[in-house]
Amino acid sequence: MEIRAATICDLECIISILDSAREYQRLSGFNQWIDGYPSKGNVVKDIEAGGAMVIMAEKDVVGYAFLAIGDVAYEKLGDIWRFEGNYGVVHRLALSADVRGKGHSTEVLKLIENEYISSGINIIRVDTGRENRIMQRIMEKNGYELRGFHEFEWGWRLAYEKSIML
Repeated sequence: MEIRAATICDLECIISILDSAREYQRLSGFNQWIDGYPSKGNVVKDIEAGGAMVIMAEKDVVGYAFLAIGDVAYEKLGDIWRFEGNYGVVHRLALSADVRGKGHSTEVLKLIENEYISSGINIIRVDTGRENRIMQRIMEKNGYELRGFHEFEWGWRLAYEKSIML
């Protein structure tokens, strides 16, 4: 697998992956992404901001994530964070049905971590819903530390953090 910047040409594949992930959430018993979120408009803004990334398996787009540098909503949480300095935030992480549930989460997170490292970022933060046990297990399995249950602008979420210093 590889990671690369998404382009507008990837939009339909990305939307298909996000739609599939939203359906998978419901089948798994939770509704973290509601009201059509993330929408095509969200993804277009992600691409324009330069943080939209696709996960590739050979020539196929099999995943999507928006990699932000910092986040105002995370700053509002103040002193919950263990590490200081510039940090990245992973938003809208989703894998296609073709690779989901097949043990690729560690590989995908390593790709994301390496992307941040190459940008000089060595702290990553992520949030997920209380009902999203799948993402919670992935975070814990990959060394992300739970920093508590906090209210973000988009609702109450579990906040995770990891230092990825080499």
